[in-house]
Amino acid sequence: MPRMSARAAVVFLMGLVLLWVALPRLRPATDDAGAVRETETRLVQAALKGDAQALGGIVANDFFAIDANGNRETRTTILDRFRTGPWQVASFQQQDLEIHLYGETAVVTGVDRVQARDAAGRDRSGAYRFLHVFQKRGGQWWLIAGQGAHLPAP
Repeated sequence: MPRMSARAAVVFLMGLVLLWVALPRLRPATDDAGAVRETETRLVQAALKGDAQALGGIVANDFFAIDANGNRETRTTILDRFRTGPWQVASFQQQDLEIHLYGETAVVTGVDRVQARDAAGRDRSGAYRFLHVFQKRGGQWWLIAGQGAHLPAP
C-alpha cells in the first residue's frame, strides 16, 4: 500500500479541518431560513386567531415597529390590542415573501392582502407591504422590529 507523503498528509488534514469548520456555518443558513419562515407563519397564524399568548412567544420584549399610519408600536401595544379585541378577518393572503439572513439577524419582506375590520368595526382591508426583523436569541428567532406600509389600490 502506497504511503502518503508528509506534505500530502498535512494538506489532507488541513482540508478536513477547513471542512469541519465550514460545514456548520454553511448548514445553518438553510436551517435558519426555514426556522425564520416557520416563525413568520406562526406569527401570522397567531395574529389571525387573535392569540396574544402565542404572539408573546414570538414578539421580543424590546420589539418596536412603525405601523402603516406612521404610528410607533411596542410589544405592549401589540399584545394589548389582541387581548382587547382582534380584527375580524374575512380573508388573508401573504405574497412575495423574501427572507434575507445576516448571521443571527433575518429580514423578512412581503405583502399581506387582507379583507378585515378592526375591533371598532372600521374597514382595514387592503394590501400592506411589510418588513419584519428577527433576531436569533437563545436558539429561538424573535421578532424585534417591523414596519408596514399601505399600498395604493391598483
